[in-house]
Amino acid sequence: MNSDSSLLHELSWTDIERLDKKTTVFLFPVGSTEQHGPQNPLGTDFLIAEHVARKSAELVENAYCLPTLPVGVAPHHRNFPGTLWTSRSTFETLVKDVIHSIHYHGFEKVIVVNGHGGNSSSVLNAITDYNDIHDMVCSMFEWWRDSEIISSVFNVPSAIHADVVETSTVWAIRPDLAKEERLAGLTSADVWGRLIGSLYIPSRADQITETGIAGTLEGISIDKGNQALEKIIKKLVKAIEDLSSYSK
Repeated sequence: MNSDSSLLHELSWTDIERLDKKTTVFLFPVGSTEQHGPQNPLGTDFLIAEHVARKSAELVENAYCLPTLPVGVAPHHRNFPGTLWTSRSTFETLVKDVIHSIHYHGFEKVIVVNGHGGNSSSVLNAITDYNDIHDMVCSMFEWWRDSEIISSVFNVPSAIHADVVETSTVWAIRPDLAKEERLAGLTSADVWGRLIGSLYIPSRADQITETGIAGTLEGISIDKGNQALEKIIKKLVKAIEDLSSYSK
């Protein structure tokens, strides 16, 4: 457990100067500000990523959490009011610039905690470049792709969008933002995207669902959200410890 804050923005430059360059791991939460159905806040993706990153950093001596990047690659949600987005290239550049800052100060280990699928390719491009060109050890952690946790807690094969998985999880973190009364009568798409014969067609959200939701809403539970978070944080803590002790 850190004796001081595990949040970079709450520390001074002299605090950072004293950190061990070889063992320190920085967590970089990134997400999106986009529609998540009528029942969830627009910040669902970044709120979950931020919570997971911060709670995990608190539990590991050499882990520190960077400020959250709350706007991501979400133009496919643009027809739902309140959604914000960047282009893929802009987001990739933002991620690279933050990692470059960490590298410039002599550190070499970063885990990007990504809460939004639209960001994945840009994050992978960014961390691949820094691992390849600058010999860093960067990785990406995406909680919602963990089929073992998703299936064991929610009894569904995978998370889709604003469904039982995301809704339960964000409500567990911010119950004050839960709008349970809006669940009645909501419709939900079965899949994310369209199928034309056997071809999968990536699509805008409004081409798939009127409510912005895809996946089942059955079994939404704050208790299940907390169960999932406990498992997710435990897995990220193990990843941080492994990366901290890794020697190139």
